[in-house]
Amino acid sequence: MGESRLPAVIATVVAVPVAAVAGVLVYNAMAPVAEEHSDLVQADLSPVTVAVPELTEDDAVICLALTATAPEAAGGLDARPVEGGAGAAESVLAYGDPAVVATCGAAPVEVADTDAVYKLNGVCWYSDEAGVEWTTLDRQVPVGVSVPAEHEQPVDVLNDLSTVIAEKVPAAEDAPTGCA
Repeated sequence: MGESRLPAVIATVVAVPVAAVAGVLVYNAMAPVAEEHSDLVQADLSPVTVAVPELTEDDAVICLALTATAPEAAGGLDARPVEGGAGAAESVLAYGDPAVVATCGAAPVEVADTDAVYKLNGVCWYSDEAGVEWTTLDRQVPVGVSVPAEHEQPVDVLNDLSTVIAEKVPAAEDAPTGCA
């Protein structure tokens, strides 16, 4: 029973540094290098200053229901806080950088029977010719969404917002042709 522990000690003394060096080499090979990703820019998610619409008491309740249940991201864009005075957070949403801004209580738009309208997830939308300003046509309280031209797919944002708008903003009694 007088076996020597010397071989086990030597094996441990050699194995621990070898394992540490191997771990560092594997980590460095797999970890992203900062210079390789210098083209990635962190999105600005600071508060967005917005205009706050004037709402009736009933409209304010509807808008609060919308903003309180809005998604944390829309179209792959993260939500941003809003500021702009009393009622900003209760009636306006912002997503991404540059900010997509959704305003509950937007000015309603008039459309001709021949104007193109878009039905997305149960909500009827109208857009300006540039596809930058979108407004719901079939809701008791209109919701306007301003999508900066830098966002190539405004429909992605509108699809995500339409789901919650359809749930929280009651449908209007009448809607333009094409919204049925």
